[in-house]
Amino acid sequence: MKTYIDLHLHSTASDGTLSPSEIVAHSASVIKKTSSPVVIALTDHDTVSGIPSFLETAGKYGELLKAIGGVEISSDYHGTEIHILGYGIDPKNEKLLSRLEMFRKSRDERNTRIIEKLQLAGMDISLSDLPCANPGETVARPHIARALLKKNYVSSVKEAFELYLGEGKPCFVPRILPDVKEAVSLIQESGGIAVLAHLMLYKSLNAAQKSALVAELKEAGLSGIETYYSTYTPVEEAYVESLAKKYGLILTGGTDFHGQTKPEISLFSGKGNLEIPDWILPEFFAALN
Repeated sequence: MKTYIDLHLHSTASDGTLSPSEIVAHSASVIKKTSSPVVIALTDHDTVSGIPSFLETAGKYGELLKAIGGVEISSDYHGTEIHILGYGIDPKNEKLLSRLEMFRKSRDERNTRIIEKLQLAGMDISLSDLPCANPGETVARPHIARALLKKNYVSSVKEAFELYLGEGKPCFVPRILPDVKEAVSLIQESGGIAVLAHLMLYKSLNAAQKSALVAELKEAGLSGIETYYSTYTPVEEAYVESLAKKYGLILTGGTDFHGQTKPEISLFSGKGNLEIPDWILPEFFAALN
């Protein structure tokens, strides 16, 4: 029997549009339809605030639904923003919480500067137009994009990034990020395993640089690499799998689901054809324990 797997999910605790509990409920609908088991992980950006309700809701569905608390930490590698996924972390770890709060403050400062640029471009928008985050939650560019959409400055969140908020666009603002090795260390110190997210999205790195990144992170304590991802071609998937084999890393996979922030990406299937094989699970769970 097929196991439905999605180890890269975002909720309203960061920039998704479904709450942690709603993500669990949507995932559990697969069980009702197919009687197949489900394995999901919540990996919000720079916050663990959604984990308690995520795990609590998951506990209501019994053994067929396995939920893992996680995080996605943005970090810097020689000027390229790299994302590190952490699984099985302790969401109460004081050092983790302290550093994540600092990372969110960096986002907040960036949000202010983006809003100022949008205002200079003639748009009637302010920080008060953004959702008021609960303590520990992350407000980021997708929230600004949705505010622009609400005010009819753009026709979609995607257009907001294409015209204003994406890298190289008029209102883009870079932010200060922790070193990529610190992100790995932080995850390890909070009891989790570190996994390199969506390697093939880092277009500024060539093949040799990608391999060097994986080698450095493996030495720093990296446990795995996200091999199955919504946008990967078969060639890209095979390349990432070859790096995992070369450096002795476990394989993981996920859709990078954000709800209506990325409406083209669905739970479990990504853009429609994502297949995450269940044979990756034994090594993944072994690494967690």
